[in-house]
Amino acid sequence: MDNHIGQRLKAFREKSKIKMPAIAAQTGIAKETLYKWEKGTKPSDINDYFRLKSYLNKMEGQVDEELLEQDYQMPTTLRLPLSPNRLPVPQTDGKFASGTIFFFNNEPELIVDRLNAPFLGPLEGAIEVNGESMAPTFSSGCRVVIFRLNNYRILDWGAHYYIIDKNWQGSVRRVYEGQTENSLRLVSDNPNQDKFPPIQRQWDHIEAIFRVIAGIWKL
Repeated sequence: MDNHIGQRLKAFREKSKIKMPAIAAQTGIAKETLYKWEKGTKPSDINDYFRLKSYLNKMEGQVDEELLEQDYQMPTTLRLPLSPNRLPVPQTDGKFASGTIFFFNNEPELIVDRLNAPFLGPLEGAIEVNGESMAPTFSSGCRVVIFRLNNYRILDWGAHYYIIDKNWQGSVRRVYEGQTENSLRLVSDNPNQDKFPPIQRQWDHIEAIFRVIAGIWKL
């Protein structure tokens, strides 16, 4: 017998929100017995054990399918306000692609791909990279995962950032301290620096900065 059946039961109940009395009724196992197993007591009745195992094998798959279906039904893109302390909202009409900046009620918003990746830590979503200025690190068509900064003036020189300027144009670049006061130097990763030379930007010419924390490539 699987001594971890109680852990499976607990995980299933947390995911499905099904109460223990309902599981007891569906399996024919006393709820007191199920509570004991969930708390770590080793099953002693082999018939009850196999009834619960059969129940979990069936129900876990159903719950996973339902959660996956719910995830597919959610909007694939979000509207991310550029103003600090405002939360993203779903883009339900699907009119704009990721990386688009548009105005809603006179407030600028960035469209980002919705992304469920807890292992990456805090993130806002992903945007598509256009052009070859950041190749080979980020080629055209790939996506970069971005994270909003609380303080734009605290940057890691040499790291990748997504910068939106006052013309509402966004670009991914490595960021360095500028040659003049209150300026930044934006550098491409493309080896052809004649074609993609560094750009100087004054702080007051920049609308928003996001940290790039990962890249996503289509297989």
